[in-house]
Amino acid sequence: MTELLDTTETPRPDRTWTVHRDGADLAVFEWGDAAAEPLVLVHGLTDTHRVWTTVAALLADGFRVITYDVRGHGRSATPAPLTEYRLDRLAEDFFAVVDAASPRKPVHTCGHGWGAVQLWEAVCDERANTRVASFTAIAGPNLDHLGLWLRALAPRAGRELGDLGWWLLRGARWALTPRPIARRLYPPRVRGLLVRQLGGISPLPARVAPTWRADLVAGARIARTNLLHHVSKPRVRRTAVPVQLLVDTTDPFVPAAVYDASARWVDKLWRRAVPADHWLPITEPLLVAEAIANFVDDLRADRAAIRPRSS
Repeated sequence: MTELLDTTETPRPDRTWTVHRDGADLAVFEWGDAAAEPLVLVHGLTDTHRVWTTVAALLADGFRVITYDVRGHGRSATPAPLTEYRLDRLAEDFFAVVDAASPRKPVHTCGHGWGAVQLWEAVCDERANTRVASFTAIAGPNLDHLGLWLRALAPRAGRELGDLGWWLLRGARWALTPRPIARRLYPPRVRGLLVRQLGGISPLPARVAPTWRADLVAGARIARTNLLHHVSKPRVRRTAVPVQLLVDTTDPFVPAAVYDASARWVDKLWRRAVPADHWLPITEPLLVAEAIANFVDDLRADRAAIRPRSS
């Protein structure tokens, strides 16, 4: 049985390489046997691949675990224009990593926070039908599904809010501007303090990358470019990829209700409530590793059960 690793240290990857992309070269990190079934993990805003290192080490016995620094974060390139941080560009980055790492075999995926938001964009792309075998989402909804849900919940909300809605919009845009965030939310340990105040959660054994200042700005660019746009102008986005939701029931940032809309747009959806906090890959790496591995095993068993016998 694999032992739980010390989450205050960073297990080193077995291999590192680079995917060359127009506008953003991506730093890629791997654990496990290069011939094993591929699993791609995507981190959220202001983090790097380091958020996944313990989960990756736990899963390396059964998977070829692949992580990468999202554009603007860690060792990956930092494009200047805001348009380079749109979800469609981030999804293209994901497919570029998948095509380079596993050109002939579909990959399993898991995303945390805005890493999950990016993967929602990817799995709703037609290419995912043949390139993605499964998707586990942690603390990150589909922004278009969320927008459609809010629109159905309050179709006349814009007119009823009036000036209040306008000021909320302006306030959200200001809050997502990199400079105010940089002044107010760092040094990095302030994240742990904020979470403790909001949700009574214990301090985080956070792995803070040396690039945290650039990571913060890149994360703010991604949120600023995508959040209001997709929620206010949602698209109908469907996927046939099997999706597992790990819903953090005590998450102070992402309430469980935001996932409700996805059931309508996902052909195969599993939802698992987890009584834990927002940073599951750091605080509960064994739980995350087991949830991914069990989901993949269940899908394998389903495929084996429906596979016709050879004559």
